[in-house]
Amino acid sequence: MNKTTKILSALLAFAFIFSLSSCSGTNDPGHGGAGRQTSSVPADETGTEPASIGTESETAPPSPSTADGWASVTGSSASGDLRYTRADGEVISDFSFLDSVSRDYMPDSGDPDTGSWYCGKTERDLTTGEVTKVWDRAPETLALLEKYGVVYRGDESRKVCYLTFDCDYNYNGNVGRILDVLKEKGVKALFVLNGQIIETEPELVKRMVDDGHIIGNHGRNHKNMARVDVDTFIAEIEDNNALLKQNVPGAKYMTYYRPPYGTVTEWDMALAQQMGLKNVLYSWTYDDYHDDAQPDPAEALNAILRGLHPGCVFMFHPKSTTDAAIMGDVIDGIRAAGYEIETVDKIG
Repeated sequence: MNKTTKILSALLAFAFIFSLSSCSGTNDPGHGGAGRQTSSVPADETGTEPASIGTESETAPPSPSTADGWASVTGSSASGDLRYTRADGEVISDFSFLDSVSRDYMPDSGDPDTGSWYCGKTERDLTTGEVTKVWDRAPETLALLEKYGVVYRGDESRKVCYLTFDCDYNYNGNVGRILDVLKEKGVKALFVLNGQIIETEPELVKRMVDDGHIIGNHGRNHKNMARVDVDTFIAEIEDNNALLKQNVPGAKYMTYYRPPYGTVTEWDMALAQQMGLKNVLYSWTYDDYHDDAQPDPAEALNAILRGLHPGCVFMFHPKSTTDAAIMGDVIDGIRAAGYEIETVDKIG
């Protein structure tokens, strides 16, 4: 081999090694805050990052970090290199779709300061079972929910309802008591979790998984997701998923998502949809979350059964001692009214 050939061979080898090293990256498994530039989801041993792809015509296979059904994120919007790899392997690197959607709260939210979700009012006659829709959200709001695949009610064509619970801590054992009742009654539900309960009560969360319940994402720190930037939105979702993956072996990526405070705008609905999340709101809830003002059990039971309607998505807070005490009666009352109880994954 002459001298020129040797030099060319060395240069080619160097170029090959450099190309391999430039495709690898490190993912930080920590629980960093907003705007961090590394993923909150642990990478696989190779740490390989997928190449950027277009949003319409090109499709890339899942990267090694998502082969097991978990999402990852690299870069940041500030530096212009934000790349989110969904749990299904689809890569989003262009977030310009957010530029054309509104960040205003829904005009019919009823609370201009927080934008919290106000479900429409239904009344069921406890004697005849007849359901009257007293009022509903504005047609424009309902159209946006449909556009972004947001669950408000389930199947309204038959007597079916869905139980969902928003959890942050296992207050006085209430979560465990509710799980006991659900198991006794043979009912599955959606538990929407903040990071606190995943981090402090992993065995309880594992029990939810083992009992066949659906685990949903409520954000790591219960922020108003309609008012954060895109990096923080993604971080809240994926930091919470990282906690679940690290603390609850066997748990699956949380595809179902409920915004903290029930606060939604078109902006966060659009982002959640692009991230592959199924946004689940609710069509009935009540003030069950005040520690020092718990509702009377008998009155609460009547209110719940009066609110029952076809497709009803109930939202409860397991911190409620009242809810824990009456949940068995709630389930019995729902069934006595001729309604089935299904899980939200049955909603089309």
